[in-house]
Formats: sequence, structure tokens, C-alpha cells
Amino acid sequence: MRSIMVLTLLLATTSLIAQDSNSDNMPTKIPLCDADNPAQPCVVAPSPISQTSPHYSDQAMKKKVEGTVYLTFVVGVDGQTHDVRVSKPLGSGLDEKAIECVNQWTFKPGTLEGNPTAVQLRAGVSFHIASLGSAH
Repeated sequence: MRSIMVLTLLLATTSLIAQDSNSDNMPTKIPLCDADNPAQPCVVAPSPISQTSPHYSDQAMKKKVEGTVYLTFVVGVDGQTHDVRVSKPLGSGLDEKAIECVNQWTFKPGTLEGNPTAVQLRAGVSFHIASLGSAH
């Protein structure tokens, strides 16, 4: 049976949480820079460099569990993910697999007034098992 995993990066539509560059990667609220939000200062969102695909847990494969695990995490000034937390679990070992996956993602850091800044993002990691008629 072949499994297909879909990754979805969901940026907050109204605001991201960001901060000035410092070593603790703890964000504070600052609006997202976009055409609908001319507020200043604003943060330019991080952009993905690499996003690995998650793997199904054995338990979820046996139970044929499908769905999306929603997570929040901070993209630090180093472009690495930090403080990855499940905000809406799926269970059957998939929450842990989603965390493992997001911990491997890398980003071009967000910026505030041209300087790297920590930004909190929300993402959904989707798990879907291909139909039984798929090629193996």
C-alpha cells in the first residue's frame, strides 16, 4: 500500500508573531507585511527552504488513520524551527511523526525592518493513504 502525505503551511492571515533579532527566539506580536496591511513596523514572513515529508506510524497505517495534525512553531533567526507544539492532534502516533517532520524543516528567516526575526507560524501536516487500487 502506498501512502501519500501532503504538507500544508498555513500562515496567519491577520498577523504573525515576530520580534527583533535576539538569541532566545521568543516572538512578540507584530503585523504581517502585505498589501492589505500597510501598518508599520511589519514583519516579512519566513519562506521555506526545505520541508521533509512525514512518515506514517505503524499504528496509524494499521488503523488506516487519515487527517491533518495542526502545529504551531517558531521559525528562529537561524531559520530552524523551535518550540514545535501540536495544537490539534490526530493521534495514533501521527502527532509525533508531524513534530519530527516539522523539526527538520528549514526557512529563510522572517525579517523586521531588514533584520532577521523570530516568527511564529501555524502549519497543518496532512496524512492520507492512497486508494487500494494504486500501484505499489
